[in-house]
Amino acid sequence: MEQEFEKLYLNQMTQQGLYKIFGLRKVDKIQELESWLSNIPDLTNQEESIALFYKDRLLKNIDSWNEQELSLGFIGPLINIIDFKVPYQLNFFAQRPISAKIGHYELLGKPDGMLAAGNFEPEEPFFAFQEYKKDVNSSGDPAGQNLAAMLVGQTQNENNDVIYGCYIVGRLWYFMVLKGKEFAVSKSYAADDDEIIEVVKILKALRSMLLVRLGISEDALT
Repeated sequence: MEQEFEKLYLNQMTQQGLYKIFGLRKVDKIQELESWLSNIPDLTNQEESIALFYKDRLLKNIDSWNEQELSLGFIGPLINIIDFKVPYQLNFFAQRPISAKIGHYELLGKPDGMLAAGNFEPEEPFFAFQEYKKDVNSSGDPAGQNLAAMLVGQTQNENNDVIYGCYIVGRLWYFMVLKGKEFAVSKSYAADDDEIIEVVKILKALRSMLLVRLGISEDALT
């Protein structure tokens, strides 16, 4: 007889629920997060100029934009400063369905964004992204929702249990790492001031880390 799985949806998950059901727990530090945030590259003049342009665009519109307008007018363009696509090996995907069966449960849903192996369809997610959140009160638990997507990615990555993530609450960006059953969250980075440069540097560092993980040489891409 085929096993039945209770369905759990990413957009309904909370940190408390993930602790109770899957044993995930928050810790103060994870080395992979510390390393990610402390080994960030410089930006080119062009990358920095584009980042500051979108900081100004955010300052003019943050109070009036809805979540979709925030995504189209700011978050998407900021992420696209960094070229994550490696044909047939790595790409950025938005609103693509993912799922994983863990114990007696099936986690499923459509993360706002993810970096994953694959070209036309996501295969193994390495990085989950939860965006468009105006504030915690109106959006449930964005960290929990993103962590649930990271758990799906971890389950699909049989050879590596370290998964990266990021979620946004209004103008604030938070970076995350899930390792085994422990996760850690960075301090907030304000995208409406000069910390936006740090945000883009962290995204650029993520690209380099994923290339190493995939065994891809930067020289091979030039």
